[in-house]
Formats: sequence, C-alpha cells, structure tokens
Amino acid sequence: MKKVHVSLNENSYDVLIEKGLLSNVSNHLDTTKEYVIITDDNIPIEYIATIKSQLNVIKTYVMQHGESLKCAEKVNEVIDDMLSLSLPRSTTIIALGGGVVGDFAGFIASIYMRGIDFVQIPTSLLSQVDSSVGGKVGINSKYMKNAIGSFYQPKIVIIDPNTLQTLTKRHFNNGMAELIKHALIAGKSLYQDLIQYDVNSDIESFIYQSIQIKRDIVIQDVNDRGVRQLLNFGHTIGHAIEQDSGYSLLHGESIAIGMLLMIKDPVLHDTVRSLFQKYNLPTSYSYDVDKLYNYIKLDKKITGKTINLILLKEEGNAFIKTISIPKIKEYM
Repeated sequence: MKKVHVSLNENSYDVLIEKGLLSNVSNHLDTTKEYVIITDDNIPIEYIATIKSQLNVIKTYVMQHGESLKCAEKVNEVIDDMLSLSLPRSTTIIALGGGVVGDFAGFIASIYMRGIDFVQIPTSLLSQVDSSVGGKVGINSKYMKNAIGSFYQPKIVIIDPNTLQTLTKRHFNNGMAELIKHALIAGKSLYQDLIQYDVNSDIESFIYQSIQIKRDIVIQDVNDRGVRQLLNFGHTIGHAIEQDSGYSLLHGESIAIGMLLMIKDPVLHDTVRSLFQKYNLPTSYSYDVDKLYNYIKLDKKITGKTINLILLKEEGNAFIKTISIPKIKEYM
C-alpha cells in the first residue's frame, strides 16, 4: 500500500492507495460509527454494496450524476432528509464517486450541524489525483462554478485504482488533465515519465506522485491565499470555457485548453499539446472572447482590479503573475 500523509495539525489525514482497497475499508474506518453514503447513479451498485457489507450505513443517497448536482436545492434536499432521520453529529458522510460527488458531499459535511466528519472514496481518476485531497468542497451558483464552498478536510482518503476500470475512456482522460497539470507546475520528473510511459503501466505510482505534489503545495497554503494558487494553472480560462460549453466539456478537457493558452514557449507548447493528444484531450475550443471575459470577471482569484495567472518558467516550474483583469484577453 502507498500512503501520503497530509500534515495539517489537528486536520491531518492519510491518503491510502492500493488496488482492492474498497473491499477492506473496514480496516481503516471505525466500524462502530454510523455512516451515510452520498454517491451518484454512475457509480456501480457493487461499490455501494461492498461498503455497506463492512460498515453500519444508515442511509445511501444516490444522486443524479453531473455538474447540476452541485446546487443549493440538492444540498437542502439531502440535509432535510438527514435531519428527518435525526442523524446526529457523530454521523460520518462517505463521498463515493468522482469530483462532483466529493465537492457536494464534502460541502454537506462541512455545514450539517456546523460540521460532521466525512471520508473521501474517490472513484474517478480526476478525483483520485486531485479533488479528493486538499479540502476544497462546494457547489456552483448560476454565475460561477464553485462559488459557494468551504475549506473542509476529510478524515481519510481511500483510493482503490481498480475503480478506474469502470470509467469510460473519456472520463479517465479527463483526470489525466489534472495529473499532467501537477507535473507541469511542480513535477519535472513526473512530466518526463508521462512523456515516456503510459500511466496504466503503473497507475498506483502515477496517482501517488500526483498526490504528493498537491500535498506539498496544500500544506503550505491551506486557504488558497498564496502558493496554492499554482494549482489553478489553466483554470482561469478553463473554468470559463467549461461554463461557456454548458458543461458539455468536462472539467479536465476545459483546463487542458486553458493550460495550452497559458504556455507561450513554442517548444513546450508543442510537447504539452502532444501529451494531451496522447490522452485524447481537446487542444482548442471556439469561443467569443468577450463572452468568456464576462465569466472570468467573476473569478474567485480576482483581487480589486487584478487577477493572478499561473505561468510556467519551464516544465515542473510554475510561478504566479499578477495582471490587470483586462490583460487576460492577451492570453485568449
């Protein structure tokens, strides 16, 4: 088993990575506690059954999959039902699914009775290499993705790479965008491995390396005021593209395009473009600059009249550049 320890004082936790781990969650969770599973209808029922056979699961919420889940109406629906069942603060929520489920379930955990424990069991590559670690949870508003949220750390993250076998190729590749992002901002050796090898040759190792990079950044800046913004590489324009597409483009697909727009060095641009093509990620998107700019003007990273962009000195070496908001158009 591979383990990454996220050291955050009283909010510290471990990320466990091992094939077959889903069948052994009871070895890592308190079996005397009561649990609620929040998942979606894309998750195989066998995963739910495997967890329920090991733990005292009081309720399972199977939500409709997709970004539309991350809304206040659905949050209220689940919370009201939990309250109707008189579920106490000792209840633990299990987020079983991809990044959307993790954001949604984690946000509910952060506000139910002013906060209860939650466990991340990510089943998509994107959530395994990125969103399950770091404590960002939240939902969308009609104006902005992830506009309403909290910094709320899980008690443990349990990753079973075998769950990736049930992903579609598109959703697997969607997660590759975040893995490649981590390599580009702070993992030169990981980047070289991605160029040379297929991730499926040793998926546990690639997930482990990706999480280590994110962990090292998060523990320096939990609340995203400084160095953690490096993790937003490609996200400023990428989130705008995702919204403009009506979420027909997946998150990873959108930020892949956003990352390429940030890379001005022609040699690196071509190398990264080839890497994206290796995993069938889109490298361009037809958009109206002014429409995209209107989305960007609501970006959470805006401070006064400026916004922080993440750029690369070279592969594995990112930096933050503060620009006036209108200058973002020069990258579009």
